[in-house]
Amino acid sequence: MERVTLKEYEAVKAVVLYGKEFEENSEMENNVIHKRYVCKDGSGTFYERTEDGVTEFWSTKHSESCLYVDKVGERPEHVEKGEISESRQKAIKRMYKLVYWFAGEMLKEEDAEEKEAAEFERQRKEEPDKLQFRVSTHDNNARVMKDCMREARDAAEFLKNRENDVEEWQIAGINAMCDQCNAEKIIPYDLPTAIKGLLCMHILCKPLCIDAVTE
Repeated sequence: MERVTLKEYEAVKAVVLYGKEFEENSEMENNVIHKRYVCKDGSGTFYERTEDGVTEFWSTKHSESCLYVDKVGERPEHVEKGEISESRQKAIKRMYKLVYWFAGEMLKEEDAEEKEAAEFERQRKEEPDKLQFRVSTHDNNARVMKDCMREARDAAEFLKNRENDVEEWQIAGINAMCDQCNAEKIIPYDLPTAIKGLLCMHILCKPLCIDAVTE
């Protein structure tokens, strides 16, 4: 079985997946990770079997299996310092999708608040002598969604900035969180905050204390 470099492994993978929308399926059995990347247009599938840092891979366009041995700390030869990797681009795209989703949820809450308020005013005018109360959480929910939008946007902008040194394990963590949310079909409201924490943005992006500057 042919042993290849990281660059050769990624080249074979790109032949099948580059520029395509695909679904990634992953499962573990006896400490062996099996992955399958299926192009949504049906043009091809890429397969991986990884055990102890050794990945065997093949595809519908390259049926012969090859081996790639992962080396800790190895940087893809085609990725220069400051260049945004494919996995990082995927995380950035997911952050902007979160912004879009939270924006939709915020507008739903604002619309619901406006509708409820109008209905309350109608009822109050129809029965002016009747004591009526209205309790609503829509305004607060909309503010929460706006905060989520802002944090997801901040994470996306942080990842887009090539000057920010982000490790691959951090990117893998972000994509793993998003994959789990997709599997459970939920989007937790604290997901953007968790992602910012993973990126250490609460430390790296913390504004300088005025007292510290003036002392």
